[in-house]
Amino acid sequence: MILYTPMQLELVFDGLEEMQHVPVREVKVGGVPVLVQDTGPGEGKVVRLLSTDPRDYLRSDLCPGAVVKLYQCTSKEGYYA
Repeated sequence: MILYTPMQLELVFDGLEEMQHVPVREVKVGGVPVLVQDTGPGEGKVVRLLSTDPRDYLRSDLCPGAVVKLYQCTSKEGYYA
């Protein structure tokens, strides 16, 4: 990424060190891979959709910010929603 700005780099990147990294994990919601941030026991918030199918991006239940229910699965992929 190239950033063109007349501002000093110290001003542009001020506070970058203090930013907290939010832990996310990859789960499948109805067979669609998404990145989810845990918000509570058994639920998470969709952060990013990882699907390659354009129709999945039209689903309102998979939009970023949507809350999904999580439960543990015995599959080798780990957690599913």
